[in-house]
Amino acid sequence: MKMRKKQQKKVENFKNQNASFPPKDHNSSPAREQNWTENKFDELIEVGFRRWVITNSSELKAHVLIQCKEAKNLEKKLEELLTRTTSLKKNINDLMELKNTARELHEAYKSTNS
Repeated sequence: MKMRKKQQKKVENFKNQNASFPPKDHNSSPAREQNWTENKFDELIEVGFRRWVITNSSELKAHVLIQCKEAKNLEKKLEELLTRTTSLKKNINDLMELKNTARELHEAYKSTNS
């Protein structure tokens, strides 16, 4: 939004500058002068647009690089969590097997004592 306001100011300044018009001579027509002004206006807009693209592309590049770094960090954390989850599942399975073994031993002990 700021660039647009700056661009509009530049355009207004350009339009207000009398020195920027070509010198008037008897062969110069109003249509020719207007065409010259429009060409300069288009050139000014193009220069402003190029500056805007350069400025914003560097900001966008910086933003993308930050997002990539954050994504890599999140990917590492996700891998760590998946590893821990797998380890916890294995531990739970081992505990369930121990519980079943303990129950079997308890039942075997009860049956031998009775």
